[in-house]
Amino acid sequence: MKPLLTEPQKDRLATLVIRAGGILVILVVVAIVVNIGLEALPLFSGASAGELVAMGPAPGALAVGTDPRRELVWQLDRDGVVRIAPGDEAFSVIEGDAVLVAADHEIHGLVSALTADGSVAVGAVRFSDSWTGDERSTTARWRAAADSLELPGEETWVGVTANADPDGAVVAAAWTAEGRLAVANWDADDESWSSPPAALDLPGIASVVVAEDLSSLALIDGDGRLRIFDLPTLAEAEIGAVAARTTAVRFLIGGGTLVAAGDDGSVNVIVEVPRVRVENRGSSPLGLAGVSLAPGAAVVLPDDQLGQAVASKPEIILTPAAPVWTTIRRMPPMPAPVRVIAPSHRRRGLLVGAEDGSVGLYYSTSGRRLLLDSWAAEAIDFVALSPKGDGAVVLAGERLLGRFIDNPHPEISFRTLFLPVWYEGYAAPKWVWQTTGGSDAFEPKMSLWPLIFGTLKATLYALLFSVPLALMAAVYVSQLAPAWLQAVIKPTVELMAAVPSVVVGFLAALWLAPRLEAALFTALVTVILLPLAVGAALLVWRAVPAAVRRGAGPGWELGALLVGLVSIVALVAAFAGPLESWLFNGDFQRYLFTEWGLRFDQRNSIVVGLALGFAVIPVIFTLAEDACSAVPRSLVSASRALGATRWQTAVRLVVPAASPGLFAGVMLGLGRAVGETMIVLMAAGNTPILDLSPFNGMRTMSAAIAVEIPEAPVGGTLFRVLFLTGALLFVFTFLITTAADLVGSFLRKKYARF
Repeated sequence: MKPLLTEPQKDRLATLVIRAGGILVILVVVAIVVNIGLEALPLFSGASAGELVAMGPAPGALAVGTDPRRELVWQLDRDGVVRIAPGDEAFSVIEGDAVLVAADHEIHGLVSALTADGSVAVGAVRFSDSWTGDERSTTARWRAAADSLELPGEETWVGVTANADPDGAVVAAAWTAEGRLAVANWDADDESWSSPPAALDLPGIASVVVAEDLSSLALIDGDGRLRIFDLPTLAEAEIGAVAARTTAVRFLIGGGTLVAAGDDGSVNVIVEVPRVRVENRGSSPLGLAGVSLAPGAAVVLPDDQLGQAVASKPEIILTPAAPVWTTIRRMPPMPAPVRVIAPSHRRRGLLVGAEDGSVGLYYSTSGRRLLLDSWAAEAIDFVALSPKGDGAVVLAGERLLGRFIDNPHPEISFRTLFLPVWYEGYAAPKWVWQTTGGSDAFEPKMSLWPLIFGTLKATLYALLFSVPLALMAAVYVSQLAPAWLQAVIKPTVELMAAVPSVVVGFLAALWLAPRLEAALFTALVTVILLPLAVGAALLVWRAVPAAVRRGAGPGWELGALLVGLVSIVALVAAFAGPLESWLFNGDFQRYLFTEWGLRFDQRNSIVVGLALGFAVIPVIFTLAEDACSAVPRSLVSASRALGATRWQTAVRLVVPAASPGLFAGVMLGLGRAVGETMIVLMAAGNTPILDLSPFNGMRTMSAAIAVEIPEAPVGGTLFRVLFLTGALLFVFTFLITTAADLVGSFLRKKYARF
């Protein structure tokens, strides 16, 4: 019977199938990478705005705002009435027929209103839903945050502002045209205002704002100078120079950051830098944060985690010091002087309105201007962001204008991802990965450098453990070991690759880490003495007469090494405990902390290096052993015939000839370590810190993805940053593979004569 296909046809069909399979694999990999990149790409897009909508005239309006869905708009008029549009709903925020002279709208919807006779009302416009079948209706109401505050009647009050903390405490501030500032505190427990209000006389006042945490008050005096006062003492705080005459100022959510705008259109971010007084009560000079402190001397320094730095030095005394406000970021300027600033209710974003009718959307941490557009031909009198930050309303020329804003990822930029960022509450720019917090004012910090550093650190310690062992074992097994030993070692090491990484991580975290913590000094002494024991064992073996060594046959040198290793381990086990008691009072970990400032974490880099190295050794060993075994036996025999020893042949002939394969094995082991997830997830402690110390842990990129992707909202900022992290992992492995191929090609050409 004639076959369906001839042999050449079968060959062509096999070639076609193999080629199609290879192309399909490449296309699938490319599709995966493209999909990951597309998920991360929106991080770097700016904001967009919808069509500008004229909501009608608003004569006499002092403040405006919207409900969370942007379906209703409220405006507070000079007659003290809040009007809701669309519809005829209205309600009064004050008693009687008094006319308002000023009003303010703060974060979280807090509204303050001032009458000409000095009466202050503080509250919020709140919205609630009711349902009738499938029909939803939203109603607005006024909820007072405090009782009405009566200011001294003999003064002519022209401005007001107020803010409240989550516990219900309120600080209200009002000022006169002559520059008299009155500050009153509402006690939510006693339900009363402080009486009389604290007062301060200044050379004119243009604007006043109160921080959300009620710890600070900022104002612009009559000379256009920005000044900050601590509350409740009204002591003036130190502030760095602001470049231009200040025209508008606002605190952002949290209270530790304010934005000041100048008459030149500049928009500056100013943060409160914590400081601490450091006193040296010891008998010798000490160096701290670049400052030499003589005995008995004291200095005030930025509190850049100094408590951790001096925790092991009881002679250093730390006491709180007054903070200083400093300009940390100058954002792109507006085309005209800024008149008003509206902070975001949920994030550290802000909307500013200028005298030429232009409006700019900024984010303070990234320093980005996300949107700049002209909303009106006249100056912007008032601006407010919606509670969700997805829209805004402005007052311009007694007209009310509104606009939708799409601003999904304002906190992300190249700088916030890869460069140090000065965050609120920090004394200096830092690389920080911290995606969750305990308050609404928490700001996610998504610097990728701690994750990249953690990945490189885990890889470094893994390779320090695995590369020497794997390469030396490969050379020994392929060139020096007897056949019976090769038959045992090679399959045993290769069988290590079959151990699941989750099992390795489990054993490292729950078995190895506690035992290493309990016997840290013993383990370190053993690691130091093992190379010395190997050298001593080899010297003893070399001292044995040559006739005896030849009579023993190959492989007995390994027995000499084992005897040396067992002996040194037994000696360390016997004397490490007494030695630790004599040198370190029985507590080596405490000595590390008190003398060197090194903290010991149970899940640390040593544990990760051992566990991850265990997983990497089979990859490196297999490729390296195959490369050494592939060196032609004729070359090895020729070398031996010329009088070279087996060791000389292995080192000077086999290793250079096999160097492309050895390098490829190391690079593939590096790629394996970079992409490992379960071992570092279970054994590394998952602490995203920048420290090369072997006694603490790290967080790798793969571990961050595994831990946080289940909790990340789909399409949210964290979700897309984790996809970007996955793309970086691919780039790392691609670069490693490319480098391995290029260097391998170079080495093959260099040693082609072999």
